[in-house]
Amino acid sequence: MKYTSLLLSGCVAASFLFSSCDKKPPLTSTVDITVTDGLTGAASAGATVKLYDDVNKPNTGEAPSYTLTADASGKATASVAYIGGYYVVAENGSRKSYYNGLIPIGIFKTQSEIDSSPTQTPAATIGSVKFKDTNGDGVINDSDKTHAPNLFLEAGQTLTYSTAVY
Repeated sequence: MKYTSLLLSGCVAASFLFSSCDKKPPLTSTVDITVTDGLTGAASAGATVKLYDDVNKPNTGEAPSYTLTADASGKATASVAYIGGYYVVAENGSRKSYYNGLIPIGIFKTQSEIDSSPTQTPAATIGSVKFKDTNGDGVINDSDKTHAPNLFLEAGQTLTYSTAVY
């Protein structure tokens, strides 16, 4: 709303309130996220996709801004408020795309694979999640923690993103 004062006939002042009836709806973007099973490459039907508006929220247990569910083809689509970006975490049962700061890259299948991979704590076992050595020091620890993947959006854009759960 805008107030405007006018000086009329030398000394008389009048104030008018101008209100716009053409309010614009909030800007939105569309996210189209595909979740796959990192082991098989198959669609991760029923996966939950959480979109957070703050880098810290995926690690603090705070509620996400949006929670989506992947359909039978592993796709989750929604129109979201345009805020520039969201941090995304996908889960399907105990499998995740992000583990409290660590990025999964697979599952250990053999002892030789464990032996040739960076050391991680807790110790890797056949069938456990393999994490990305983000700093390249050969050890998976707190120094490898990073924020959840960020989707950078533009107003009115449809952003297509794929992730895998391990």
